[in-house]
Parts: sequence; C-alpha cells; structure tokens
Amino acid sequence: MNHHLTIWPAGRTGTVRRAVGHGRGARRIAAAALLAAALATVSACSSSPQPAHPSSSPSPAQSMAAPVRLPVPDGFAPSRGWSVTASPETPDIQAGASGFPLVTIAPKSNLVVQAAADGSRVQAYNLTTGKAAWTFTPPALGDARTGVFVLTTGGREQVLLARQGKTSGDGLNQSAPTATVDIIPADSPAQATAAHHLDLPVPSDQALSFTATDSGFLVGAADHGTFGQATVIDPATGTKRSVTAAYVTVPGCGGSTCTLNATPALATSAGVVSTFQQTTGCDQWGNGTGQPCTTGFQVGDAWTSTTTAPSGMHTGVPLAVTGPYLIAAWHASDSQTDQPALGNNAQTTFTVQDLATGKTTASVSCTSADRLTLQPGSAQSSTRTSANGRYLVSGQVAFDLNSRTGRCYTSSGSSKGIDFAAVGDDGTAYGLIHTSGTTDASRLYGRLPIAPDGTDSTQPGARVDLASGSATALPEAAEIPIHLTASDGVFRTGDVLAVYPHR
Repeated sequence: MNHHLTIWPAGRTGTVRRAVGHGRGARRIAAAALLAAALATVSACSSSPQPAHPSSSPSPAQSMAAPVRLPVPDGFAPSRGWSVTASPETPDIQAGASGFPLVTIAPKSNLVVQAAADGSRVQAYNLTTGKAAWTFTPPALGDARTGVFVLTTGGREQVLLARQGKTSGDGLNQSAPTATVDIIPADSPAQATAAHHLDLPVPSDQALSFTATDSGFLVGAADHGTFGQATVIDPATGTKRSVTAAYVTVPGCGGSTCTLNATPALATSAGVVSTFQQTTGCDQWGNGTGQPCTTGFQVGDAWTSTTTAPSGMHTGVPLAVTGPYLIAAWHASDSQTDQPALGNNAQTTFTVQDLATGKTTASVSCTSADRLTLQPGSAQSSTRTSANGRYLVSGQVAFDLNSRTGRCYTSSGSSKGIDFAAVGDDGTAYGLIHTSGTTDASRLYGRLPIAPDGTDSTQPGARVDLASGSATALPEAAEIPIHLTASDGVFRTGDVLAVYPHR
C-alpha cells in the first residue's frame, strides 16, 4: 500500500539545527554553535543555570530551568515543557538490535531515564514535571560504552544500565575488558542503589551487543543478529544463565519434520527466541527444483514459526518484540546463500503475532525500492506501541491493532521510505526519512542508523497520519520525538533532552 508524501513549505526555522540524535546524522559544527547560543540564552534568562560541560550530568535543580525550545513539529508546546543537558550519543554504525541508547522511558513509573555516555551516572526525571526522581552512581569503569533500558517483569519496571569497558589496572592487576549490568528499580528513592550488579567477562577479541526487549535482556557477541553463546539476565532476580545454539525439532520443515540447529536472538517473557535455517533435503539454491528450504524461529518452548506462518511462506524472520507482540517478516522462499531482504522482487509480509501463542493479530505485504536486509532483531529499536495499545509501528510498517490492518511506508520509484520512531494514541506517528548508505546499519531494515563523525548530511523527519495513511515531510530543522506518551513527546538531540506536552 503506497503512502502519500507532501512537503511542508520552506521558511519554518528553529534555533537549534539537528545534531547527532536518535538515528540521525548531523552537521556537528553548525549544530554545536547554535546549540551553545541557545543554551547561553536560556542560562541568561533562568535562575537555574545550565551545566558548563555538555557531557556532565545535570543536577536536580537544573531540570527546573526554562526549557530549551527545540524546533519541533506542530502539536507540541515547547514553552510548557522542560529540558536538561544530556551526554551526546556516541556515533553507532554497527548493525544491532538495540544499540547503546542513553535515553529511555519507564511509562508506568512516569519517568524519563538518562545515562551519561561514560556510564558514570544514571538520572531519572518525572516525565511530566522534569523534577529529578533519583540518581544512581555505579562503580567506575574505564572506556565505557553505555546503554540504558527499561524492562517490566511482574508488573514492576526495572532500569538496566549496561556497560562495556575496561577494569582499572592497579598494582599487579592488568586492565581487562569487561561488561557490567546494574539493575535499578524504577521506583527507587532519591539516592538509588542497584538491586543487582553483575560482572560479565569479555573475550579480548570480541565486542558484546546488548539486546533488550521490554521483557528480556540478552548480552553476547552477535553475528547477523544471532548469538552462538549469550547470557540471559532476569531483571527481577538478577540471575543470569548461559544460552547457546541447540538442536530443535521443527514441524512442517520441508514437508515433514526435521531437526535443525537454533541460535538465540532475543530474550522475552515467553522465553528465548531462537532462529534456524534448513540447508539439506531442500532446494538450497532457490532454483525451484524441490521443496523450498525452511528458515524460521522458535519462541521458548511455546511455538514454532512453521506452525503459524502465512500460507506458502517458508522464510520467517523475527524482527522485534514489544509487550505481548512479536513482529515478523515472511517470504515465500529465499536462496540460502543470501540473507532475506525487503526489495521489489517479491512481496514481504509483515505480521504482528501474539508472543505467547503465535496467533496473528495483523498483517500487511510490502515491497521496497531499497534492498534492505531482514535480520533477527533488526527492528527492535524502531518498534513502538501507542500508550493506549491501539497502534504499533515497526521499521517501515504501521498497524492499527483494533482494525487488524497495516500500512507500508517503504520506498517506491517515486517516494522514500520512513523509519518509524514513535506513535501516539491518535495514530500520529513520527519517523526519519530513510537515506540509503554504504554502512551495514543503513542497509539493515528497521535500524535507525546514526551517521559517523564527519558526515555532512541530515536525515529529515516525517509525520504520518495512520488513519488516512498520509505522510508529511517535516522542515529540515525539526526534531522528531523518540518516545510519545499519552500527554508528552520526548525529544533528544545533541546535548539536549527535552519533554514537551501535546498542545
């Protein structure tokens, strides 16, 4: 289903140009200069000064300063919001499911949670007022890359601070690679402490990936979205267990039942999602000379993709998990020599399925002028549901779960694709207009790539009305929300974190 794209008229400008944010490239020098001017103006007008150093974490008093008014789409009220200084995100061009986000929300607790880029501090703010709720200071870790996530278990939200870095070398001890995970209850007091602290040794020749759904957390060395060996962490108890590739019995494989090696990809409340690929006893080269090979996945011990696949679909890829849903992509068949891709040569069917049972809730079929690789977990960072649970966006598709319908916002010969970032209760969604590039991240379906330093490009945003299907390009300077709640939009750009209410 095609979407209608219109362009806003020129002339709508803002005081702060787009910097490195959630999934965006930037003209860093110009953005930094304008942002510094904006912050200086705010400092001059406010009784609570902004911090002198962008990388430092703000104090509780600073959250009550006059807000920086980022250029945002109509529908938000910057003058009635709040803002704080944030650590600029490290450019992340590695393809992965979750990346290293520094800002997230705990919706049930009504919190915005932000981590310093060096992992030295986590600060939680009341989403409505901007008042500091709690601060957490973890043990020091050198050269850290940091991600912060919110998971819900048993109805209780837990904040996970995940860091990959080096231990300090002192005396006879050598500095060594390590990964740490601190689990902080979202309802912590002002000076928060970790309910659980975990140290995970890291091989010197491997980099770890943090892969988080809203109900499960997995850490390990990833290869094309899966893990030969990984650690699953229970956010409720802090317990960790090792998961590895294992053989599973797959029904409906090649017209019968077969045993295949399944590799972990995502951790969820329904168990680990593992993927498998058949390479023998089938038409491995896609020549049409025999039964198509089966590529699919298994969700814990609950269900297998072959038992719930759309009719005639032999290739299934689990793209993301949110709440009670799993989002998957399906093809009729694929050559086993290439990764499944969203392109123009064949329809790709996207489904929203019940995580516990595999039952399909909604589906839509799409093509794309861009050849985008479909990889396990690749749409995790771009998958959101509206606060009321009606709408779901994932990668470049959107669903109305009430009507069980979907729409494609993929590219065509005349329009560009839209990588979604957030969706509101009224069906208004925001995303970035997809820019094809040469990096693995830009060619990976669902990923919101952050361009490396030195690029001279921006990714403009778009607003989509899911009721009518229309899409509108935003002015180049306009920021898009990275999260939407029933009453507010959360914006993140350069070294500013801002929350503005809906008008």
